[in-house]
Amino acid sequence: MHWFADGGDHVTASIPLDYQHYWYGTIALQFPLNQLKKQLEDSLTDEDQGEYQLFDNQFRLITASTTNNATPQSFSDAHRQELIQAVALDPTGNLRLGSQFISWQKLKHFDGVLIRIHSLSAGLDGDFGTISIVIALLWLLFTTMVLLSWMVIRRMVRNMYQMQNSLQWQAWHDPLTRLSNRGGLFEQAKKLTAHSQQTGEALAVIQIDLDHFKQVNDRYGHQAGDRVLTHVARLISDTLRVGDVAGRVGGEEFCVILPNTTLAQGAAIAERIRARIAAKEILLAKGRTLRMSASLGVSSGVVEDMMNFELLQSVADNRLYHAKRSGRNQVCAHDDYQDSPSQ
Repeated sequence: MHWFADGGDHVTASIPLDYQHYWYGTIALQFPLNQLKKQLEDSLTDEDQGEYQLFDNQFRLITASTTNNATPQSFSDAHRQELIQAVALDPTGNLRLGSQFISWQKLKHFDGVLIRIHSLSAGLDGDFGTISIVIALLWLLFTTMVLLSWMVIRRMVRNMYQMQNSLQWQAWHDPLTRLSNRGGLFEQAKKLTAHSQQTGEALAVIQIDLDHFKQVNDRYGHQAGDRVLTHVARLISDTLRVGDVAGRVGGEEFCVILPNTTLAQGAAIAERIRARIAAKEILLAKGRTLRMSASLGVSSGVVEDMMNFELLQSVADNRLYHAKRSGRNQVCAHDDYQDSPSQ
């Protein structure tokens, strides 16, 4: 914490605020100098002779108990240096400087020192108690305000981060399957296609559609349909490699993006997905089980000026419907188009 005079009629106490290495700003509290000056003046009784002076940690004068705009007593350079050295060695003490008797006390809650200049006789029984308590209470008030503010700010920042992460996740993910939604999939596709264009590596796309899914909803209800979708989404995720991206792009339709993958490699991954879906039974309510199948279309190509993710997805989608027309529960990775991007 820092306490410094700003060249005006206030003294400012401040503390920096940072959270998780991020700088948020500074909390500051200003104390009027005339209030501190009055506290110093009130600490002197009518019988007292002398003067209180309050210094910061650089031994710069903040205020003094002078009345009627009198000039505070000063020290010669030699006496000032002697006093600074004495204060550095002992937080509380007294010292005779020529005809002046100086006693001091470094304050616990304030990074500075309180000095009393008085006659030798008065200095023998000088008391810092009252003024030290007043300044300590002022500093304790500021410290309490800072700590309370810091606790509130930390809670607000933590809640803000949690809310931001939650909203960001919800914006890019399907809440049922927890895969990327259509927007999230296309956002990741932009990055992967840009990488393919830069490196010349092939990008593969798999379109997946569950066979006869409408019959599941009609016969067993939408709750059973949701269970099928979450089950299939988990099987797809478990089959993919690190760096592959899967998303739900329709009711029962999924899309997978495979970076640095040829058509043959993409077809092999698609076949593993198809086989896992066909092999796993899905447990429905009341002990019923259901076995699903899926049709898949695969495309692959290097992204260039005339080639993009939408075109690869369109070709994979056409091959998907070719797989359905050919009997379903199969992978189609070829067609008769002359402009096909497949490798």
